[in-house]
Amino acid sequence: MMLTDVSRDVRLQIDGGTLVPLVPGHAPAMAEAVAESGLLLRETVPWYRDGMTVDDFGRWAEAAKTLWADGSGFVFSVLADSTGGFLGGASLEAVHAGRLSANLSYWTRAAASGRGVATRSARRLASWGCVDLGLQRIEVSIVTTNAASLAVAQNAGAVVEGTLRNAARWDGVSRDMAVFSFIPADFAHRQHG
Repeated sequence: MMLTDVSRDVRLQIDGGTLVPLVPGHAPAMAEAVAESGLLLRETVPWYRDGMTVDDFGRWAEAAKTLWADGSGFVFSVLADSTGGFLGGASLEAVHAGRLSANLSYWTRAAASGRGVATRSARRLASWGCVDLGLQRIEVSIVTTNAASLAVAQNAGAVVEGTLRNAARWDGVSRDMAVFSFIPADFAHRQHG
């Protein structure tokens, strides 16, 4: 499969939710979720900034469509099965067609944290990337002070590879990043059964 031919009709089921491609219509719910979760996001993700608006997330969704079309990123909203409510997001970013690799990121709104949503989303998206897209390496890089995301990566089955010192920088602060990965062998049971 060419990474530029991936259908946006994909729906990835998890227990209690569905990962669907991010669309502009998700922007209001995403803005609400980010506003609710600002204290948690501020220190743990580089994209967060105070005062983000619905328009900001609408532009994010438009950019996500472009990334999807050129095969360089696959950005999903995580929606609750019972209500359709916005639980968070997960994405495969910096997709490199030559190396068949990508970076995996995920986040959940404060009200959904601690319920396994991020763990199930991360595992499902990594499986889709390896099994369905043919990616050979999916990397997860997490600021070392983000205990919740570190636990998600471990609980999702990612293999810890080490720590990159001062590997990321935002808000004028250099940050150490823990690196985890998934490879196709982590999902071998899905390929044969």
